[in-house]
Amino acid sequence: MNFPHQETVLGVFVKHPEPGKVKSRLGVEIGYENAASLYEAFVADIIERFGHSADRLILGYTPDNKTALDWLLQQGSKDAVYWPQPDTDLGKRMANYFHFAFEQHETKSAILIGSDSPTLPVSHLEQAYEWLFSVDCVLGPSADGGYYLVGLSSPQPEMFEGIEWSSSSVLEKTVERIQELGLSMKLLPLWYDVDEMANLRMLRGHLLAMKLSGRNNLPRRTEEWLANWSEASGD
Repeated sequence: MNFPHQETVLGVFVKHPEPGKVKSRLGVEIGYENAASLYEAFVADIIERFGHSADRLILGYTPDNKTALDWLLQQGSKDAVYWPQPDTDLGKRMANYFHFAFEQHETKSAILIGSDSPTLPVSHLEQAYEWLFSVDCVLGPSADGGYYLVGLSSPQPEMFEGIEWSSSSVLEKTVERIQELGLSMKLLPLWYDVDEMANLRMLRGHLLAMKLSGRNNLPRRTEEWLANWSEASGD
Protein backbone atom coordinates (compact mmCIF):
# COMPACT_ATOMS: atom_id res chain seq x y z
CA MET A 1 0.00 0.00 0.00
CA ASN A 2 1.41 3.40 -0.97
CA PHE A 3 0.40 6.62 0.75
CA PRO A 4 1.37 9.94 -0.88
CA HIS A 5 4.84 11.27 0.00
CA GLN A 6 5.14 8.76 2.81
CA GLU A 7 6.86 5.39 3.14
CA THR A 8 5.02 2.92 5.35
CA VAL A 9 6.95 0.40 7.44
CA LEU A 10 5.72 -2.89 8.87
CA GLY A 11 7.70 -4.88 11.42
CA VAL A 12 6.93 -8.49 12.35
CA PHE A 13 8.52 -10.05 15.43
CA VAL A 14 9.40 -13.70 14.82
CA LYS A 15 11.00 -16.43 16.94
CA HIS A 16 12.95 -19.39 15.63
CA PRO A 17 10.48 -22.32 15.96
CA GLU A 18 12.43 -24.48 18.37
CA PRO A 19 10.09 -26.98 20.09
CA GLY A 20 9.44 -25.91 23.66
CA LYS A 21 10.53 -22.32 22.95
CA VAL A 22 7.49 -21.21 20.92
CA LYS A 23 3.82 -21.71 21.78
CA SER A 24 4.87 -23.53 24.95
CA ARG A 25 1.45 -23.28 26.63
CA LEU A 26 -0.17 -24.78 23.57
CA GLY A 27 2.63 -27.34 23.39
CA VAL A 28 1.58 -28.75 26.76
CA GLU A 29 -1.76 -29.67 25.15
CA ILE A 30 -0.77 -30.76 21.63
CA GLY A 31 2.95 -31.55 21.97
CA TYR A 32 5.88 -29.19 21.54
CA GLU A 33 6.76 -30.45 18.05
CA ASN A 34 3.19 -29.83 16.88
CA ALA A 35 3.12 -26.39 18.47
CA ALA A 36 6.40 -25.46 16.75
CA SER A 37 5.17 -26.63 13.34
CA LEU A 38 1.93 -24.68 13.82
CA TYR A 39 3.96 -21.58 14.65
CA GLU A 40 5.95 -22.07 11.43
CA ALA A 41 2.66 -22.03 9.53
CA PHE A 42 1.66 -18.82 11.32
CA VAL A 43 4.92 -17.11 10.34
CA ALA A 44 4.71 -18.17 6.70
CA ASP A 45 1.09 -17.02 6.44
CA ILE A 46 1.69 -13.68 8.14
CA ILE A 47 4.63 -12.88 5.86
CA GLU A 48 2.59 -13.90 2.80
CA ARG A 49 -0.56 -12.00 3.82
CA PHE A 50 1.07 -8.82 5.15
CA GLY A 51 4.37 -8.69 3.28
CA HIS A 52 2.99 -6.27 0.68
CA SER A 53 0.78 -4.22 2.99
CA ALA A 54 3.57 -1.67 3.53
CA ASP A 55 6.36 -0.17 1.46
CA ARG A 56 9.00 -1.76 3.68
CA LEU A 57 8.88 -5.03 5.62
CA ILE A 58 11.20 -5.56 8.60
CA LEU A 59 11.41 -9.09 10.01
CA GLY A 60 12.70 -8.87 13.56
CA TYR A 61 14.00 -12.28 14.53
CA THR A 62 15.22 -13.93 17.71
CA PRO A 63 17.54 -15.42 18.80
CA ASP A 64 20.30 -13.55 16.98
CA ASN A 65 22.10 -16.51 15.41
CA LYS A 66 22.71 -18.07 12.00
CA THR A 67 20.21 -20.90 12.54
CA ALA A 68 17.35 -18.48 13.17
CA LEU A 69 18.33 -16.22 10.27
CA ASP A 70 18.76 -19.09 7.79
CA TRP A 71 15.34 -20.45 8.72
CA LEU A 72 13.69 -17.04 8.37
CA LEU A 73 15.34 -16.42 5.00
CA GLN A 74 13.50 -19.50 3.73
CA GLN A 75 10.18 -18.06 4.93
CA GLY A 76 10.63 -14.42 4.12
CA SER A 77 10.70 -12.09 1.18
CA LYS A 78 13.90 -11.24 -0.66
CA ASP A 79 12.90 -7.58 -0.31
CA ALA A 80 12.52 -7.72 3.48
CA VAL A 81 14.96 -6.22 5.97
CA TYR A 82 16.18 -8.86 8.43
CA TRP A 83 16.76 -7.28 11.82
CA PRO A 84 18.02 -9.24 14.87
CA GLN A 85 16.08 -8.39 18.01
CA PRO A 86 18.33 -7.39 20.94
CA ASP A 87 18.55 -9.83 23.83
CA THR A 88 16.49 -7.83 26.32
CA ASP A 89 12.89 -7.50 27.52
CA LEU A 90 9.99 -7.02 25.12
CA GLY A 91 9.58 -3.32 25.85
CA LYS A 92 13.20 -2.53 24.98
CA ARG A 93 12.99 -4.72 21.87
CA MET A 94 9.93 -2.82 20.67
CA ALA A 95 11.54 0.54 21.43
CA ASN A 96 14.65 -0.55 19.52
CA TYR A 97 12.56 -1.68 16.57
CA PHE A 98 10.86 1.71 16.28
CA HIS A 99 14.19 3.52 16.62
CA PHE A 100 15.56 1.39 13.78
CA ALA A 101 12.45 1.84 11.62
CA PHE A 102 12.43 5.63 11.89
CA GLU A 103 16.21 6.00 11.67
CA GLN A 104 16.58 3.87 8.55
CA HIS A 105 13.43 4.86 6.67
CA GLU A 106 11.80 8.15 5.76
CA THR A 107 8.48 7.46 7.43
CA LYS A 108 5.93 8.73 9.89
CA SER A 109 4.00 5.46 9.82
CA ALA A 110 5.70 2.46 11.44
CA ILE A 111 3.73 -0.53 12.68
CA LEU A 112 4.78 -3.60 14.64
CA ILE A 113 2.87 -6.88 14.92
CA GLY A 114 3.67 -10.27 16.37
CA SER A 115 3.29 -13.69 14.76
CA ASP A 116 0.43 -15.07 16.87
CA SER A 117 -2.62 -13.87 14.89
CA PRO A 118 -2.75 -15.49 11.43
CA THR A 119 -6.35 -14.37 10.77
CA LEU A 120 -5.71 -10.69 11.50
CA PRO A 121 -7.44 -8.66 8.74
CA VAL A 122 -5.20 -6.68 6.41
CA SER A 123 -7.77 -3.89 6.70
CA HIS A 124 -6.73 -3.37 10.33
CA LEU A 125 -3.22 -2.45 9.17
CA GLU A 126 -4.57 -0.20 6.44
CA GLN A 127 -6.69 1.64 9.01
CA ALA A 128 -3.70 2.01 11.33
CA TYR A 129 -1.56 3.56 8.58
CA GLU A 130 -4.34 6.01 7.75
CA TRP A 131 -4.73 7.04 11.39
CA LEU A 132 -0.99 7.55 11.85
CA PHE A 133 -1.19 10.60 9.60
CA SER A 134 -3.11 12.38 12.36
CA VAL A 135 -2.30 10.68 15.71
CA ASP A 136 0.83 9.67 17.60
CA CYS A 137 -0.08 6.07 18.32
CA VAL A 138 -2.41 3.25 17.24
CA LEU A 139 -3.05 0.14 19.33
CA GLY A 140 -4.79 -3.10 18.42
CA PRO A 141 -6.01 -4.72 21.66
CA SER A 142 -5.94 -8.50 22.04
CA ALA A 143 -8.34 -10.59 24.08
CA ASP A 144 -5.61 -11.66 26.53
CA GLY A 145 -5.06 -8.11 27.82
CA GLY A 146 -2.13 -7.24 25.57
CA TYR A 147 -2.06 -5.87 22.05
CA TYR A 148 -1.51 -7.46 18.65
CA LEU A 149 -0.44 -4.23 16.94
CA VAL A 150 1.26 -1.01 17.86
CA GLY A 151 1.84 1.82 15.42
CA LEU A 152 3.73 5.07 15.95
CA SER A 153 4.28 8.24 13.95
CA SER A 154 7.63 8.86 15.71
CA PRO A 155 9.82 6.97 18.22
CA GLN A 156 8.35 6.90 21.74
CA PRO A 157 10.74 4.80 23.87
CA GLU A 158 9.19 5.98 27.16
CA MET A 159 5.89 4.41 26.11
CA PHE A 160 7.40 0.95 26.63
CA GLU A 161 8.88 1.60 30.09
CA GLY A 162 7.52 0.42 33.44
CA ILE A 163 5.27 -2.32 32.04
CA GLU A 164 5.07 -5.92 33.24
CA TRP A 165 5.23 -7.79 29.96
CA SER A 166 3.36 -11.09 29.43
CA SER A 167 0.75 -10.02 31.97
CA SER A 168 -2.97 -9.35 31.49
CA SER A 169 -2.42 -5.65 32.28
CA VAL A 170 -0.13 -4.83 29.32
CA LEU A 171 -2.78 -2.90 27.37
CA GLU A 172 -4.04 -1.07 30.46
CA LYS A 173 -0.55 0.00 31.56
CA THR A 174 0.43 1.00 28.03
CA VAL A 175 -2.64 3.22 27.67
CA GLU A 176 -1.79 4.80 31.03
CA ARG A 177 1.72 5.54 29.73
CA ILE A 178 0.27 7.05 26.56
CA GLN A 179 -1.93 9.30 28.69
CA GLU A 180 0.99 10.30 30.95
CA LEU A 181 3.10 11.20 27.91
CA GLY A 182 0.30 13.30 26.40
CA LEU A 183 0.18 11.29 23.19
CA SER A 184 -2.86 11.09 20.93
CA MET A 185 -4.08 7.61 20.00
CA LYS A 186 -6.63 5.52 18.11
CA LEU A 187 -7.84 2.02 18.94
CA LEU A 188 -8.41 -0.80 16.46
CA PRO A 189 -11.01 -3.56 16.99
CA LEU A 190 -10.30 -6.35 19.47
CA TRP A 191 -8.59 -9.44 18.02
CA TYR A 192 -7.11 -12.65 19.38
CA ASP A 193 -3.78 -14.44 19.66
CA VAL A 194 -3.48 -18.22 19.51
CA ASP A 195 -1.63 -19.28 22.65
CA GLU A 196 -3.80 -21.96 24.26
CA MET A 197 -6.06 -24.87 23.29
CA ALA A 198 -9.23 -22.78 23.52
CA ASN A 199 -7.70 -20.28 21.09
CA LEU A 200 -6.77 -23.09 18.70
CA ARG A 201 -10.33 -24.40 18.60
CA MET A 202 -11.65 -20.88 18.08
CA LEU A 203 -9.16 -20.41 15.23
CA ARG A 204 -10.36 -23.62 13.58
CA GLY A 205 -14.00 -22.53 13.79
CA HIS A 206 -13.17 -19.01 12.67
CA LEU A 207 -11.32 -20.25 9.58
CA LEU A 208 -14.21 -22.53 8.64
CA ALA A 209 -16.67 -19.65 9.03
CA MET A 210 -14.45 -17.35 6.95
CA LYS A 211 -14.24 -19.96 4.21
CA LEU A 212 -18.00 -20.64 4.15
CA SER A 213 -18.73 -16.91 4.03
CA GLY A 214 -16.62 -16.49 0.91
CA ARG A 215 -13.62 -14.72 2.42
CA ASN A 216 -10.40 -14.81 0.43
CA ASN A 217 -6.78 -14.30 1.47
CA LEU A 218 -7.07 -16.99 4.15
CA PRO A 219 -3.94 -18.21 5.98
CA ARG A 220 -3.61 -21.34 3.85
CA ARG A 221 -0.69 -22.99 5.65
CA THR A 222 -2.46 -22.63 8.98
CA GLU A 223 -5.61 -24.03 7.41
CA GLU A 224 -3.66 -27.03 6.06
CA TRP A 225 -1.95 -27.61 9.40
CA LEU A 226 -5.28 -27.61 11.25
CA ALA A 227 -6.81 -30.07 8.78
CA ASN A 228 -3.86 -32.46 9.14
CA TRP A 229 -3.76 -32.14 12.93
CA SER A 230 -7.51 -32.67 13.30
CA GLU A 231 -7.31 -35.83 11.20
CA ALA A 232 -4.26 -37.19 13.03
CA SER A 233 -5.50 -36.38 16.53
CA GLY A 234 -9.17 -37.15 16.02
CA ASP A 235 -10.01 -33.83 17.64
